[in-house]
Amino acid sequence: MKSFVMKIRKGIWVVPALYSSASLALAITTVSLDTYWIHKIEPFLPVMMLTSIDLAQTVLSAIASSLLTMTTFTFSTVMVVLTTYSSQFSPRTLQNFVKDKTTMRGLGIFLGGFIYSIISLLFMRQSLEEHLVSSAFIGVLYAIVCLAFFAYFIHHIATSIQISRLIERLEEEALKVIDYYQEIQKDQEIHPYKTIPVQYDRVREYTSHKTGFIQYIDFSALVNHASQEDVLINFEKGIGDFVKEGETLFSIHSHQQHEKDLSPYLFIGRERMGEYDLAYSLQKIVEIALRAISPGINDPNTARDSIKYLGLILSETHRIQDGVLTLHDDDRHPRVMVTLFSFNHILYNTYYQIVHYGKGDISVILSIMDSLIMIDQSGNMDRKHIVYDFHKYVLHGMDMDQMQEWDLYYLNEKIKRLTPEQ
Repeated sequence: MKSFVMKIRKGIWVVPALYSSASLALAITTVSLDTYWIHKIEPFLPVMMLTSIDLAQTVLSAIASSLLTMTTFTFSTVMVVLTTYSSQFSPRTLQNFVKDKTTMRGLGIFLGGFIYSIISLLFMRQSLEEHLVSSAFIGVLYAIVCLAFFAYFIHHIATSIQISRLIERLEEEALKVIDYYQEIQKDQEIHPYKTIPVQYDRVREYTSHKTGFIQYIDFSALVNHASQEDVLINFEKGIGDFVKEGETLFSIHSHQQHEKDLSPYLFIGRERMGEYDLAYSLQKIVEIALRAISPGINDPNTARDSIKYLGLILSETHRIQDGVLTLHDDDRHPRVMVTLFSFNHILYNTYYQIVHYGKGDISVILSIMDSLIMIDQSGNMDRKHIVYDFHKYVLHGMDMDQMQEWDLYYLNEKIKRLTPEQ
C-alpha cells in the first residue's frame, strides 16, 4: 500500500486529475440542476444568478477559450522553469518544482475550468431555451478564481526561480529527513557494529527483484512482520543505495525457513527520492554549489551561500546517532538491523566534490571552514575530532607559503576555532 501511495505521489498528473474530476462533477451537477430542478428553485435564487441559454453559451465559450489559453501559457512557463532548473541549478532539483503544490494546483484549476465550460456547453439542449440557467454564473465565478490564481501563479514562478528560494526549500526537505531519522531512532539501540544473536540457526539472503535505488523502507511494517514470524532482518543496503537485480538486500535470521515475500515493504525506483534520503537532499545543494563555481557560470557567492546551508543542515545531525540501528518490537526483541546514518560518510560525500573543484578559490575554502565550524559547535566531542581531522583533508595540497597574508590570516583564525579542546 505504501509503495502504491509513493507511486501516486511521484506522478505530476495526480493533482490536475483530481481538480479536473471535481470540475467534471461540478459541471454534471450544474447541468442536472438546470435541466431538472431549476424551475423549482428559480423563485428562491437571485436574478443575477440566472441567464438565458444564449447568453450562457456565449459566456461559457469565452471562458473555455480563455482558460485554454491560460493553460497553454502555464505549461509553457513550467517548461521554461524546468529548463532553467536543469541548466542553471541541477537536474536533480526538477522534482522539487514539479512536485510543488502551487504549480500542480495551477494546472489543475485551469484544466478544470476548461472542462467545466466545455461539458456545460455540450449538455445545453435547445429544450432549455424557455428556462433560465445558472451554468454561466458559476462559470464566471470559476473564471474569477482562475484569474486570481493565475496572478498568484506568476508571482510564485517569479519567486521559485530565485536560487535563494530553491536552497531554502532544499534545506526544509533535508531537515524533514533528519526529523524522520530522529523519529525512527527514538527509544531504539545504536551500536558501532552489528551483532547477530546466536539463537537463530537459519539464514536466508533476500535479493532485489529489480534494479534501481532504494527509495523507501517501511521499517515499522517490517518490525511487525519480523515479530509475528520471530525472525531478525539484517539489512546489507540502506535508503539511497543503488542495487541491481539479484543483489542481496538483507538477510533473514530465523529458527525455521522463512519464504514469505517482503518486497511490499521496500520501494525501489530508477531515481532517488529526497523525502527519506538525507544524502540525496544534500547532493542537490552540492550540485548547485558546483554549478556556481564552474567557469561557465562563475557565481562564487551562490556557492558560498550553498556551502553554509550545507553546514547548517549537517549541524542539525547532532540529533541523530550514527552506527547500526537495531529496531525492537513491543517485547524489546531485536527485529531489524540497518545502518541508517553514518556521520563520516555523509560528511565526506557532502564536501569532497566541492573541495576538488573549489580548492583554487579561497572564498570557497573559507566558506567550507565556516560550515565545518557550524557542525563543530553543535556536535559532541567525537564529532569535533572528526570535523577537525576532515579540515586537514580540505586543506591538503594547498601551498600556504604562496597564499596572500590576509587570506592566510583569516584561514588560520578559522582553523583555531576548529581545534578541539584538550
